[in-house]
Amino acid sequence: MSTVVVFSLLIGSLLGGRFRVFILPPAIVLGAAILGAGAVWQGHDSAHIVVTILVFAAVLQFGYFCGAALVRARASAYRGKAAPSFDSRSFG
Repeated sequence: MSTVVVFSLLIGSLLGGRFRVFILPPAIVLGAAILGAGAVWQGHDSAHIVVTILVFAAVLQFGYFCGAALVRARASAYRGKAAPSFDSRSFG
């Protein structure tokens, strides 16, 4: 279960830094299908599969939020600095 938490947090933060909110439903469906197929292959019962998918979806959304917040914080930190302009210098 901890592997699912770590990887879904990493995947969510990567998606949050790159994409908008509309990427979350397809990512959750794809991840749930992969996790469900893997759990069935390993012979887990249905309660374990449902809990794993719910944990995956919740932590993926949390990672997405953290990744998006980090990108927004970095952008606002760089936005405050004015870039040097070549127009204000006198050449000659």
